[in-house]
Amino acid sequence: MEDESKKNEWPTGVLERLQAYAERLSIGIEEAGNQFKAWLNKEFEVDNPHQEDEYLLVEWAEMFVIETRNLGASGGSSRETTTYVGMMVAIEDAPRDQREKTRQSALNLFGSNQDRAISEKVIGIVTAKEGNWCINGEPTGERVDGSELPWFAFEHNDLILCLLNTNKASNNVGKPMAPTSMVRNMYFLGSDERSNDIGMWRVALTNKSMDTDYQYYTPCKIQVVPPTQEGRDTLYTNRNFHETVEYTDSFVPENLRAELRPERLLSNDQMHKEYVDLSELVEAHGDRKIQLPNGNTMNPIVITKGYVSRLNKEPMASEYDSTGRSFRMSITSLALQSRNGRDSPHSEVTVWIPGALYDEQHPFDYEKSSGEWVPYAERTQVIVIGRLKLRPYNNDTLPSVTALGVFVPPRTARPAATGGNTSLDQFGGDQ
Repeated sequence: MEDESKKNEWPTGVLERLQAYAERLSIGIEEAGNQFKAWLNKEFEVDNPHQEDEYLLVEWAEMFVIETRNLGASGGSSRETTTYVGMMVAIEDAPRDQREKTRQSALNLFGSNQDRAISEKVIGIVTAKEGNWCINGEPTGERVDGSELPWFAFEHNDLILCLLNTNKASNNVGKPMAPTSMVRNMYFLGSDERSNDIGMWRVALTNKSMDTDYQYYTPCKIQVVPPTQEGRDTLYTNRNFHETVEYTDSFVPENLRAELRPERLLSNDQMHKEYVDLSELVEAHGDRKIQLPNGNTMNPIVITKGYVSRLNKEPMASEYDSTGRSFRMSITSLALQSRNGRDSPHSEVTVWIPGALYDEQHPFDYEKSSGEWVPYAERTQVIVIGRLKLRPYNNDTLPSVTALGVFVPPRTARPAATGGNTSLDQFGGDQ
């Protein structure tokens, strides 16, 4: 009779990969095996991997390690989350590398004092030896696979380097980490489900969650990791964040659900402090600009609304835009015109539409009850969520908003004129 323990052993090729995975995440080999089993079941519906062909198991293990190679020490299992309720209202146009400054600082030290950078375990020199990748001469357990670099390595001049963890609060000091950490911020208007303190939260999206098509301006529940320090506004996410979003308005009593309509919630200054009247943007910038630890300031995110006074759907080249182009419209309001005069350049506010917002959402359309998207015309009311900026103008200051989201209340939208019959038939061209 076959030894029962033998039936649960992994092939050598699988063990080598799981061992490297376990060391990277500071977990036991048994836990790594359990995570691999869970991944196999989810991705390939494999219930009993020990009954599978060894060749397949090794291939799957390679896929598993590659797919999870950018996980940090806490990435092996999902962090405990809290339910927040509200609605997703905007998203940054492109991901940002949160490790860029750390990488540059490490490279600066390496350039000025290579021995110190290595001895203080800030930078590691990556080499291949006997089929394994080594850091500063020490084997890592990561096998050499053709010309592909290991998950932690990057090329710098004529060398292959890696960043080493220097966070003394963690158990990973001196261990390699991915050279980049890409995050795309989404903005969520809402609160912890146990609180009524509604505000604008930055939701740090990673991996597949950065490119998921979300239903903006729709009530929902999201699973996030709250900030540990009071006053911080960033909510962190697990890798499967996009799979846990629940679109529902069940978190408020039925008689109050009308207040969750975006045309009401977004501009309701009785429920939150994120809305700013179009005529008060200049003052709001001074009150809301964000003070950074280094003494610099960052432009604030605001919600405002107005009526479209000028609309330009033709793209303009922009070296500052991630797509290389942007769009522009202007909005106005009665309060703004009353304050500055109808013919004054201060009577309207420029709204910049990034190329990514144009590509991924519908900033120049509104959604009908049928689900159809229809272009809107000038004089339509729009609600804009975006970054408020100021610029000097004739010894004065003009505000503008770089949009991260645009919502058009459908009941007050003015449909744009659409083209008629453009075929040659009407001219007899096909006859």
